[in-house]
Amino acid sequence: MERKIKTLLLSLLTTGLGYLQYGDRKSFYKTILLFVSVLFVSASFRLFTSFWGLAASLFSLVAIHVSAAIHATIKTKTVCGEAKVPGLLKACFTVAFLLTTGLLFANRRIIMGFDIMSMDVPVMEPTLLQGERFLVNTWAAESGLKRGDIVVHSFRGQKGLYLNRIIGIGGETIEIKDGNVLVNGQILNEPYVLTANVTKPQSRNLPATIVPHGQFFVMGDNRDASFGDSRFNGTIAIGTIISEATDIISSQDNLRVGTTLR
Repeated sequence: MERKIKTLLLSLLTTGLGYLQYGDRKSFYKTILLFVSVLFVSASFRLFTSFWGLAASLFSLVAIHVSAAIHATIKTKTVCGEAKVPGLLKACFTVAFLLTTGLLFANRRIIMGFDIMSMDVPVMEPTLLQGERFLVNTWAAESGLKRGDIVVHSFRGQKGLYLNRIIGIGGETIEIKDGNVLVNGQILNEPYVLTANVTKPQSRNLPATIVPHGQFFVMGDNRDASFGDSRFNGTIAIGTIISEATDIISSQDNLRVGTTLR
């Protein structure tokens, strides 16, 4: 019984470690390979950037971890005669595993292509409500951005990050007349903008502006509350875009959790 408890504790400490308690290196290697494969596939196919993809990936990792712990514990009494793996080797693996996993998630923006951010101001309402948390795709700029995408960005020469929607792309003429956004003279359909959020002068009218090539014209969905967009700070370059907002991951309204941002 004591041996089984020790195996279980080792398994819960580090994925697959319980197998090394009684020298089952084959099962240990299989478990680690499966765990790493899930991480690799999830990152390669950008599953971490969507709510359901992230949930499925995390569920798979937890399932591998728990099932390996249970399997190793049950199997302990049937193979107690096998050679044990030295304690120093198990300690070294534990440290390496924890450090590697920690570094992966600590550098998730670069290595895994995602991050979790929060909405602290009402500039994107009703698309994103104040206090909600959302996933972002940090590799979005590499695959191309288009009108309607919601991006996290900075403005050259300014500190801080902003969240806005891409309204115009390079070469287009952007204008606002009576609260309507015109792109090259054509009214842009904006179902995400509420009439109640377009009452201030700067929200209702804007002289025609030509977006330079390689730049984007961005605005917040809540036009009256958004003061950090292209109406006030000019267009943004692709190099200033940090990520693209994808799915809501946390909200006071549970029905909004998992909603894809459009």
